Amino acid sequence: MNFQLNKRHKIIISSALLTIGLLSTQLVDFNLRFKFLAGLSVLAYILSLWSLWEGLNLTKALILMILPTFFTLAVASFYFLLPVRWLTRLPVAFLFGLTFYLLLLAQNVFNVASLRTIPLYRAASTASFLFTLLSAFFIYHVVFAFNLLFLWNGVLVALFSFPLILQVLWSIQMEERISSAIIIQSFILSLILGELALSFSFWPSPTTIWSLALSSAMYVLLGLTTQKLRGKLNSRVVWEYTGIGVIVLLISFFTTSWTG
Repeated sequence: MNFQLNKRHKIIISSALLTIGLLSTQLVDFNLRFKFLAGLSVLAYILSLWSLWEGLNLTKALILMILPTFFTLAVASFYFLLPVRWLTRLPVAFLFGLTFYLLLLAQNVFNVASLRTIPLYRAASTASFLFTLLSAFFIYHVVFAFNLLFLWNGVLVALFSFPLILQVLWSIQMEERISSAIIIQSFILSLILGELALSFSFWPSPTTIWSLALSSAMYVLLGLTTQKLRGKLNSRVVWEYTGIGVIVLLISFFTTSWTG
């Protein structure tokens, strides 16, 4: 039942409904928050699937929904950590609705670009990459905020990173099926991030610096890998990405209190 709604109308409705859902977290009992997060993430997947239904196949129905679902999960999880004040949470919810709208527009470009070449692919690719890093930052922040055992930090970071990396690498060629090479590359990169998370767990850094360092590592790893897959990797690109990684590492080092 389309009710004569085009894709843009569906995307607007989906963004509005999820924004209302995010605001509803203020009213959820603490003991029900994990169930609510799971439900909101499932709702994000269903609404994204409904919005982008036209032209989807099985692979795209899986891959293109990863980022909207994980972005919703990341923001909603981080939302619980914010001060319980409407003055703080209302602007965040508004920004979420706007960014989710832009995110679905970018995913729609991938949906169409897999069938024919369109000029918006590069802009959508850049936007998707940024949303991936933002989602990773929020998720890493929440993981570290739980003060888990260092082994769990590594496992959770690797598990959450794998689908985020997978959808970025798939979007380069947008093949009919997910190739084994993409799966292996995604597994290796997520494993590296998990090992970094395990190592950073012994670093006495604030939660924000911890998540910033990890998301920066994802930026470097994903950036180098995507440039390699596009055939554009050269010494200049390598120095650009590694330079940013070194800068973030130095910032993390000098903002850490080594005296306790």
